[in-house]
Amino acid sequence: MPTAETVPQSIDTAPRSGLPYRTAFELQVDFNEAIARVKEQLRSWLRSKRYDVGRFDAGVPTLADGVVLLHAATHDACGWQLRETRTDNLAWVSTVAVVRSKSLRRSWFSINIEPAAPPDVAVPSPRAPRLVKLLLDVVDAIDGEATLRSRPTAVTAGDVDDLLDIVCMEGRRLPVVVGAAPADTPFEDWRRAMERLTGELAGLASLYILDPAAVQAFNAGIGETHWIGPGSVRTYLPGVDPALVEDSLRHRVLSRRRIEAEPQRAARVLSALPRQLAANSLPPLAVKGLGLSLRDFTRGAAAPGRTGADDGRLTALVEQVEILNALLETADDADKRSRALISQQQDDLLDLTADLEFTRNELEARDATIRTLRQRLAALGRHAEAYAPAELPDPLPTSFAELFDRLDSMSPYVSFTGDHGSALDLDEHPAHSNWAQLAWQAMLALADYAQGQARRLVWR
Repeated sequence: MPTAETVPQSIDTAPRSGLPYRTAFELQVDFNEAIARVKEQLRSWLRSKRYDVGRFDAGVPTLADGVVLLHAATHDACGWQLRETRTDNLAWVSTVAVVRSKSLRRSWFSINIEPAAPPDVAVPSPRAPRLVKLLLDVVDAIDGEATLRSRPTAVTAGDVDDLLDIVCMEGRRLPVVVGAAPADTPFEDWRRAMERLTGELAGLASLYILDPAAVQAFNAGIGETHWIGPGSVRTYLPGVDPALVEDSLRHRVLSRRRIEAEPQRAARVLSALPRQLAANSLPPLAVKGLGLSLRDFTRGAAAPGRTGADDGRLTALVEQVEILNALLETADDADKRSRALISQQQDDLLDLTADLEFTRNELEARDATIRTLRQRLAALGRHAEAYAPAELPDPLPTSFAELFDRLDSMSPYVSFTGDHGSALDLDEHPAHSNWAQLAWQAMLALADYAQGQARRLVWR
């Protein structure tokens, strides 16, 4: 039965964001060579799914029961679309494309994998496809100057300067994920753990791991606001500026404590943001490849073969009708999903606008209170106190994982008795940072209240 990419059931690292697996990157080979390389790995991918590769080589669209693979080509683009229909009303649609780049020695590779199903059918998120991992193992793929690999690249102290350039360079679209090896764990053991942790990031980010000697050199170079603790992993988004303290808040850290406590959840959280960024930042040439029209894909499948016998022609016609119906269903499903996504994004935008207005009003009220209190102190002759700079609090946490790591500092006044798992699952949502900060502010208010009540009891 056709299935999506799978791993053993005991390892639940699949993302839960509902996003498709969609990404694009440049291959350091020309257009024709890129087509040949992608086709070669496509054959390996199909073989791993136990489909009839011989039919694929012969240009026959139907590879198995419910499995159709069509090819399309123009002067500047070449693509394949695979539709795998299952018995549970769910179909997986995979579109792969190679597009001629502006540089003669480079080509764009793009891929989109997503489910198509009726509204009442639960839709899972696809895993990182084996096709991308196979391709990254045999072709040099890049994002700007960053190298994309299926597994993290080990970095020694002598390579740190190159990595710092990659982290801080302008023009890259995808995140750079950097792990810092702990000194108390054999490096090879930690490397294998990092390969499992980053298994869903193939094609979505460039992956690097620092050996123990490189950790110190990297932290010295990147600065104290953007550093990585031993055993932790940090995701550096595009546009890193180590000179700005506030910039550090954008680049989330997955702590060693959280990785070791719940490695499966940590893997999902780590892949959530890169998946979202990759899906929403495709360059125009990559979009062109994924946008090969239905006419392009049906051009080679619309005419029945000449068999010399009526029953042969009838069989060919029936097969072509089935293929066209499947493609029309795919187009219809894709249109419905696009409309639903647009509607959801419009709702999210309205919610964000309302939140922004509320926050601005709240800040204005606080500024007014501060001005009033300062004026009152000044009226009492306490000018120095009125305008003395306040002690700044620690930065707000950017995730629920970080919130729980800080919770011990509130003991014994505040403790969390809810379900940690449900709260940590929120870190996979795009708005997780805002929610975590609101929760932390509420906890601070509770802690202040509890401390005040404790002091009252002592005074009595």
